[in-house]
Amino acid sequence: MLNHRLILDIIKPEKFVKTAIQFLQKHAKDKKVFCALSGGIDSSATYLLLKKAKINTIPVFIDHGLMRIIKGVEEREYIKKLFPDLRVIDIRNDFLPKIYGESDAEEKRKLFKAAYSDIISKIIQEENCDLLADGTILPDIEESFGVKITDLKETMSLEEEKELMEKHIEGFVKSQHNVEIEYDVMATIQPVASLTKHQVREILKNFNMPQELIYRKAFPGPALAARIVGPVTEENLIFEKNVHDLIESSVENYYQEKYGKTMIINNDGEQEPFQVFAAISEDVLNRRVTGLVDGKRIYELPLCEKGDWDYKRLIEKASGLEGYARILYELGSNPKGKYDVLIRSINSKDARTATVTELPIELLKELTQKLLKFTQTKNVYFDVTPKPPATIEYV
Repeated sequence: MLNHRLILDIIKPEKFVKTAIQFLQKHAKDKKVFCALSGGIDSSATYLLLKKAKINTIPVFIDHGLMRIIKGVEEREYIKKLFPDLRVIDIRNDFLPKIYGESDAEEKRKLFKAAYSDIISKIIQEENCDLLADGTILPDIEESFGVKITDLKETMSLEEEKELMEKHIEGFVKSQHNVEIEYDVMATIQPVASLTKHQVREILKNFNMPQELIYRKAFPGPALAARIVGPVTEENLIFEKNVHDLIESSVENYYQEKYGKTMIINNDGEQEPFQVFAAISEDVLNRRVTGLVDGKRIYELPLCEKGDWDYKRLIEKASGLEGYARILYELGSNPKGKYDVLIRSINSKDARTATVTELPIELLKELTQKLLKFTQTKNVYFDVTPKPPATIEYV
């Protein structure tokens, strides 16, 4: 199997779209393409480019049960409104029992990779698809391969890629559910592989897509499993969906009211907030979570900070953190609760590095009070750790 990737330097959206269409017509003309459409901006841009290039495409949303709720609406319903021709494949009953109880971060990623590859392979066979298209972007490539995009060729075999990855194993950060997978197709095709999130958003603007999609927050491949520290259970999944929606929608509402949109480009050129979400755990201070030191993933305990709110002091301390994965600032607690809730809001240009969003303490206190209304909430923390030394997510 081959992998085709459009490899370009930074160019204006209009020029990129024209070049991407030529790339797609070169590799996919007169072929049937399976497109994994998760609803995120990367896969959405991929599908829009395929449609623009007039490629015969089947867009598929795989609902494994770990997707988020967006302002009270299940993600698959949300994205179906944007793309009415989307085909939804529900694998919840088969997939969820496999992940329940799994706590290891890398194992969660492997389970997702297996689930995706199994269902995609089945549809590819049923529909006689020739190619598979997905929304792999630049950070996915660099974190999985440990190389720069310019070290890759437009077309490579899996054998060539594996050899390249073995040579650069020291640069590996994490596996991706959409990288290094073999399917029963002639090739995969990745038209946005050389773009960052910000550049993808510019492509969506070029397609005149609604703001709700353009400024949609990045979402991890392993979905909410990445935001449940420790084993995933039926109970904590329901709780995570609810608190996640509360935090993401509340912060987006704050930005909408203040700036007229849910994301801005700040003075440092970052997308703010690039991601905002809730993570949950039982007794998180005694659980090892992911960190990032010298480009390597580490697993260490978090450190708790209490007392007066001082954003600059906390960020400075977290930036030079040693011996711990990250610093969590305690906002409130309910001793009778069960789950700790971690508020995470970061700014970033491309997800390779990130700063902590300076949310007003009044907003954080308001969120805390709302979270404590859930009887399951035990402690509420705000993660004040940049990337590095922390990772953005918790797996």
